[in-house]
Amino acid sequence: LSSVLFMAFKPAEKTTTVGSLEPYILVEIYEIPNYKDKGIHIHYGGAKTEVIPFKEFKSDNHDDNADIILGSINKLVAMGFEIESTSAGMTESGIITKVFMRKRQ
Repeated sequence: LSSVLFMAFKPAEKTTTVGSLEPYILVEIYEIPNYKDKGIHIHYGGAKTEVIPFKEFKSDNHDDNADIILGSINKLVAMGFEIESTSAGMTESGIITKVFMRKRQ
């Protein structure tokens, strides 16, 4: 059994130093049926996290859970964030996707 991990990064547009870091956020999408906190975890930094739970993983909820993902990403885009990079990994248990977003300047 093997796992697949895809990562994509854009080159940095400018150099930053401590104290002037860009305002990044991390969105983690846990599509793992047996994980009690399955859903979307939005990490804003400064110990502020928002968790948006998925509905039960069954075929009737597939589209609803996809809408939860899209709604969360679209909400962040409306707040001025854009996707910087993504990565995902898959195991027998499910998929974890990480989306790094940055506030548009």
